[in-house]
Amino acid sequence: MSDSPGDTSHLIQDCPIRRFEDGKPAAMIDKVITEARIQLDINDGQHSLAMLCLPHDLESLAVGFLIGEGALRDRADLRDVRVNIENNKVFIHGDLDEDSLEAMANRWTWGTGCGSGGTGRDLDAPAFGRVGEGLNVGANKLIELAKNFTAKADMWKSTGGLHACGLADNEKIILFAEDVGRHNAFDKIMGRAFLDEIDLSDKMVLMTGRLSAEIVSKAVACGLTMLVSRSAVTALGAKLAGRFGLTLVGFLRGKRLNVYTGFDRVTAD
Repeated sequence: MSDSPGDTSHLIQDCPIRRFEDGKPAAMIDKVITEARIQLDINDGQHSLAMLCLPHDLESLAVGFLIGEGALRDRADLRDVRVNIENNKVFIHGDLDEDSLEAMANRWTWGTGCGSGGTGRDLDAPAFGRVGEGLNVGANKLIELAKNFTAKADMWKSTGGLHACGLADNEKIILFAEDVGRHNAFDKIMGRAFLDEIDLSDKMVLMTGRLSAEIVSKAVACGLTMLVSRSAVTALGAKLAGRFGLTLVGFLRGKRLNVYTGFDRVTAD
């Protein structure tokens, strides 16, 4: 059985809490996000790992994760993906890069989308090459896209327990996903774009989480040229982005934004 991308009723739960305001307690119900341990079975148990995530759109998560690790490069190399939501398992079969899988297994620690570090990747591998020319976008257009992006993040706004991620061109949001881990939300977007055969060379990704070295390396492996976030950029993330020609935009809030690398792609209006 596959999880349904349109069914989100099970993703938010009621949790009895005791809230204190001005030192006075009150019993009430709060909304909390669902989190599950999902096992990824690769090629009938040849490789296996687990991650904590929002149990939703797991097909995209599994595919996007393998793309970002450099293990899956071509649509023809993916044979099938099957989700068994009752047992919290995703089975994936394909002609995957064995060196990338071995490296992934050696350094992977399962956690809430934050288990592995970008510096653990072999950034000289074929999956990690300098990005292409990409798109140009006006600063005011980025601000408009960010408003549209935030408007879609219903679970993020209602629970505060998620990260959101969106794929956009310089006009509109094309894909959107949320997850407990920013890495997972990114992987879901990349996996769905891969499965739908969406060209990423002229697209950008908008995020709520910080732009770290791992997110940058994932973006390079996927062929993106621009990452945009309302949050911070790390020093190593900026260093890697400069090495591969990626544009990083951070602290996009209200009418302000900072461009850290790849300045030419963001233009004055």
